[in-house]
Amino acid sequence: MINPINIKNTIISLLDKEQIDYKLFEHKPVLSYEDSVEVQREAGYEGTEGKSLVLKTDDTFIVYVTIMGKKVNFAVIKETLGVKKIRLATPEELQEHFGAVPGCAYPFGFDETYAIYVDPTIYEQPWFIFSPALPTYTVQVHGEDLKKVFNILPNKVTEVKTFNLA
Repeated sequence: MINPINIKNTIISLLDKEQIDYKLFEHKPVLSYEDSVEVQREAGYEGTEGKSLVLKTDDTFIVYVTIMGKKVNFAVIKETLGVKKIRLATPEELQEHFGAVPGCAYPFGFDETYAIYVDPTIYEQPWFIFSPALPTYTVQVHGEDLKKVFNILPNKVTEVKTFNLA
């Protein structure tokens, strides 16, 4: 079983290692984008909500990182990756392989065997916010600084501009 506290600590360690300017907020649980609006106001953080999707392809998982409000084009992802099937990970798979509950998938800090696909628009965000696997924490980081983190990861990281619907 993957411990979400360890994941949070791994994420913070990666940010610290690259001397990234970030803020970590502790707050009441956020399990939906609707919850996040209220908690964001109460906790005082700001930024563009990240969307980290854990997708199950034929026989493995990938993570696609974009921003809230973007609609994902599963047909393009399927074609680009050359897979027959693609779907969102189930809550059980998300818990088992990533130690997260739905709404708390995170952009990095997981097993290096999982490839990461990044929508480069995340780098344009003054502040990018995401859950570090726990619904009671939010990380606020400059979008441009995420590139530094992705560059040091052992995961295969690929920037893609075509995974969202136009």
